[in-house]
Amino acid sequence: MEFEKLTFSNKISTEIVSTIKNKLLDGTLKNGDKLPTEAEMVEQLGVSRTPVREAIKVLESIGVIQIKRGEGMFITNNPSHFSLNPLIFSLIMHSNNTQKLVEFRQHFEILMVNIIRAKWSKEKIERIEEVYKSQVKRLKPELSPEELAAIDLEFHYAVLEATENDFVIEIGRTIYELYKPKMIVAKQSTNIQQTLQTHKAYLDLLLQKDVVVSDKQIDKMIEYNQVWLESESDSNSKL
Repeated sequence: MEFEKLTFSNKISTEIVSTIKNKLLDGTLKNGDKLPTEAEMVEQLGVSRTPVREAIKVLESIGVIQIKRGEGMFITNNPSHFSLNPLIFSLIMHSNNTQKLVEFRQHFEILMVNIIRAKWSKEKIERIEEVYKSQVKRLKPELSPEELAAIDLEFHYAVLEATENDFVIEIGRTIYELYKPKMIVAKQSTNIQQTLQTHKAYLDLLLQKDVVVSDKQIDKMIEYNQVWLESESDSNSKL
């Protein structure tokens, strides 16, 4: 398997992801196929090592690429996975636009809240509340950014599952997988309380099943996530 040299019109790592996407969609690459090594991709694509690594991280994070120690990189061999889903790849293509990703995620989460409230049950809310209570105990300043992000996402996955809607769950999982690398970069022990306050606000919305979520509330949530991701990412890049 060889790649052609790229001509750049977008971010280089996005171009690399797009190249692999196109080869999957046209059948040139198939589930289980072995990819060139990182060094081979650098040479074949005519790019530096950094964007190749960025593209690999994105594809690995959503399960398109599987890295086997001592063997190399492979397209996932799970036929039910994301690799042949054009919607998933379309979302990947736009995942570098933090503002749009944050905006979409926030409106999507309000959709989830409304679906759960439309089919409200005490049992659903109690399951989500249990996850929240667990987070209160487990989110500690000494945890790594990866651990903080993983525990944070447990709450959002619990809300996602409570919708009991396969379409929502599939798209939601993809959104969070795209969001997770940005969360890891931004996660700091100093924003644990803000994370818990945000989750408590979601719980309150679910408990108040007859209260309409206002545009002002949505805008506030979007603004918080936007500022948090960008400010923490900027501060980390200066370290």
